[in-house]
Amino acid sequence: MTPQEVLTYYGSQYKFQKETRMSHTSLGNWMKWGFVPENSQYKLERLTKGQLKTDWTNELQEKAG
Repeated sequence: MTPQEVLTYYGSQYKFQKETRMSHTSLGNWMKWGFVPENSQYKLERLTKGQLKTDWTNELQEKAG
């Protein structure tokens, strides 16, 4: 998942912070860095019930399909 996908899903940094209980600066840093850290990707996949998928989940699905 990309930082842009996370922002698009939540719509704003405020909504991201409220729903995930993660700092809004985390999302800002991810945008600056250009990636979402692995542990955060797994947390977001769980919180969104699979709507956002980790890079590793996507790789497994591509190999299987």
